[in-house]
Amino acid sequence: MTTTPGKFSDNSVWARFWSDQSTFDDEFLRHNVNVFLENSAGLMDYSAEDRILDIGCGPGHLLEALAPKVDKVCGVDVSSKYVRQCRSRLAGFRNAQVEQLGEDYTDLSILGEQRFTKIICLSVIQYYQEKNDVRRLMAAVKRVAEPKSRFLIADILVDTGLLEDVYSVLRTTFREHMFLQTVKFLWRAQFGQYADLRRKMGLLNFSGEELSEMARDENLESELIVKRLTVNDNRSHIMIWM
Repeated sequence: MTTTPGKFSDNSVWARFWSDQSTFDDEFLRHNVNVFLENSAGLMDYSAEDRILDIGCGPGHLLEALAPKVDKVCGVDVSSKYVRQCRSRLAGFRNAQVEQLGEDYTDLSILGEQRFTKIICLSVIQYYQEKNDVRRLMAAVKRVAEPKSRFLIADILVDTGLLEDVYSVLRTTFREHMFLQTVKFLWRAQFGQYADLRRKMGLLNFSGEELSEMARDENLESELIVKRLTVNDNRSHIMIWM
């Protein structure tokens, strides 16, 4: 939850962490996805014809929820552990696909000629190595997006400070009866492997103006979303029309 830009050039550091992490328990991750699905439904307007791409799909809770409602779901992630979990979770769905990203985590060429109508990147870009990676991600998404598709980058870390970020998630999860689970998560996040790596690597934060400018550089229209979409009600979000 620190806002220092990444310090190391080794893109595999976070990937190795996500392949072995135990900070984010399944219950907390599922709750965040459920909150996101409920609050973003009107923005995304999912339909039976949609082909969904989840960039940074984690263990697959979002894809599992969407698979019965849409034409196809596809997840990509840098973590070999999450890819295995996601494939296992989606094993019963014929319309599901999961792929592991390489060292260049903005390279979506693994998807070949596939095209998607709705693209989601949830709670991911703060772990990118540098801000220009988001520019590259937008360019990569353009190549796999159907015309008039929607690309939602959600749960973006803003420069409000650690205490405000912690208070935000405690405030919302208390109302949602997830307070104790959140306290356990925050304790592990502050004193475990995640905290050590965060101090070394830092996390990226973005202003709405920066993200809007990146979209304009790719000749894309965008809109900042001010409503709450996740358990952190102080995070920002941006919708991009491809």
